[in-house]
Amino acid sequence: MSGMRNNERCSTLGAGHPYWGWRFRAPIVMVALERGRHLNSPLRILITTLELDTRRGVQNVSRDLAVGLRDAGHDPVIYTRKSGSVAADLRATGFQVETNVQALDGPFDVIHGHHLVACSPALARYPYTPAVFVCHDNVSWFDAAPRLPSIRRHAAVSESLVDRVAFDAGVDRSSVALILNGVDTARFAPGPAPPTKPARALAFAKNEDHIAVIREACAHRKIAVDFVGAATGVNLEDPSKVLPTYDLVFASALSALEAMSCVRPVIVCDGRGMAGMVDRKRYEAWRPQNFGLAILNAPLSVDRALAEIDRFDVTESQHVGERVRQEAQIAPWISRYITLYREAIEAPPPSPDAAPLQWAQHLERWTPRAVEHWSWTDDRQTLTNEIRRLRAGAEVLPVGDRLAFGKEGAATRFIEPAGFEPQHDGAVWTSARFASLRFRPGPIKVGYALTLEYAVCLPDVGFTLEITALQNGVEVDRWIETGFQGWTERSHEVLLPAELSHPVATWLSFCFAQKAGAPPAHAPAFSPRALTFRPDVRADRQHRAHK
Repeated sequence: MSGMRNNERCSTLGAGHPYWGWRFRAPIVMVALERGRHLNSPLRILITTLELDTRRGVQNVSRDLAVGLRDAGHDPVIYTRKSGSVAADLRATGFQVETNVQALDGPFDVIHGHHLVACSPALARYPYTPAVFVCHDNVSWFDAAPRLPSIRRHAAVSESLVDRVAFDAGVDRSSVALILNGVDTARFAPGPAPPTKPARALAFAKNEDHIAVIREACAHRKIAVDFVGAATGVNLEDPSKVLPTYDLVFASALSALEAMSCVRPVIVCDGRGMAGMVDRKRYEAWRPQNFGLAILNAPLSVDRALAEIDRFDVTESQHVGERVRQEAQIAPWISRYITLYREAIEAPPPSPDAAPLQWAQHLERWTPRAVEHWSWTDDRQTLTNEIRRLRAGAEVLPVGDRLAFGKEGAATRFIEPAGFEPQHDGAVWTSARFASLRFRPGPIKVGYALTLEYAVCLPDVGFTLEITALQNGVEVDRWIETGFQGWTERSHEVLLPAELSHPVATWLSFCFAQKAGAPPAHAPAFSPRALTFRPDVRADRQHRAHK
């Protein structure tokens, strides 16, 4: 075919061939896109994203992008592979959100692509529409920049991601636009000035490896901490309403930026590592990295967390917050993307000869196959097996029965202990300064009560043992044992409201911390005896009364 003229080649392909139009339908498409070439003309933009079910990261960015574009006079449409709560919010405010490419009603002036598995179907559906691809993550395979003919411009939300895009897309680093995240400063408004010492903290937990460290560090500094995020099963519908009520926030990436916009002191960390308390000097270095993975270089430890908490400085956080509110507003952020869209529209179209090969290479790279470097299928199976193991590790608590831990291996079947030592009769006990027990009540659709029977030993009347009950990471009860010496049998009832449950499983944790007394060698001891788990309408009533 190499000797054929252009019209002969297209005649051989036929008008029904998906690439026939690269030569002969392009002028027709350019007529549809002509409005996008005018400097101030409104654009019709297709935004793609993997899912709009969880309220975090790219999902929130996609929402803010759609709202900002519409406020600027443009017409955004969203395509996602999974609908959900964020999609429902967008639809409720008049946006078109589709999960089926056939339902999209083009043409579009430009495609704003997040996630290769979401943008690839859109690019195949509209092969003549210029596109921009934006990378948000350092490690996720689905955030790799695809090498497809429609993509005329690339962008990244941090400096480290610029390097990833350049490598993945095979383009020069200088051609990748750095567009740092913006924040809706009208929504994320300042709250009351924090006190000189923090008393309440909010910790975001999209992963879980930092939870225990933050909890212990906050306990040392007498800070009450609430955990939210995917790892806890507790998601905030609107973080802007609660962030201003906290004195200190533990977060990373966009959540950290939103907290700064509320003029909250922020310690940047998550389950991948710790950066530290944001001050003016650190802001200069960390903002270009989006407060993300590239700066989470310090290990997660209680000592490091305590050191960062001790850097708490209301004046510094005020300066940082004012700067965020000046330079990270939504309107300039949207303008940067509009400029990038128009650059993509003006860019030369791809070579018609290159398009079929690029699509073939894209499919060759991203369709599953049994080779060593195609690792995500093996990773998925490993994670699936681990989930099954964890689910099997702690059986769901029976309802209504008194469960004694010294019999029939109940301790190993129904408890996940941390900091406890096994005993010969199947019971568990601890004399550690910090320890926890975790149970799985299962899905809770109504309020429940859990009665915990236990024995506690205090070496002296001056010792204090604090016990905290957490339901999916949210504190539901806290009490202390003090004022006696030796072993004492106790019983305590904890009410579990249905509102704090999770549709798949509810986790209940008891955390134990010595708050007063002698060194650890003479610490209090605790041993659970039995528990009873039963429905109780008081749980929901009490929770509603306290809200």
